Amino acid sequence: MSVHARLGLAVILVALVGVVLAFVARSRPGAVPTVRLFVRLCSAAAAVEAVIGLVMVVAGQRPAEALHFFYGAATVIPIPIAEAMGRHRGPRAEMLYLLYGAAATALFGLRAATTGSA
Repeated sequence: MSVHARLGLAVILVALVGVVLAFVARSRPGAVPTVRLFVRLCSAAAAVEAVIGLVMVVAGQRPAEALHFFYGAATVIPIPIAEAMGRHRGPRAEMLYLLYGAAATALFGLRAATTGSA
């Protein structure tokens, strides 16, 4: 299993943990800053994963399906969008946006994993 594949699995798992944390933080406002940081780190890990994938493409390695490029890019996008949409809302609403963003990251990551390996 390549570093790209391992990090992809890690992004999926971390995003799923982010979903749970965002859900819990909806009823525990003291956890909101921690969840914000955790979800941002998840987004950063997804971005690093995308960069590693691009380096692999430049090095001549291609995914099994071209659709992997779409899902790889789509994995990076949901959390920043969720952060922007939830930024000026109350903590409960913001956590709901981050929950959805983390869930979308996990699902797109899972789909990317299924289209990447030969």
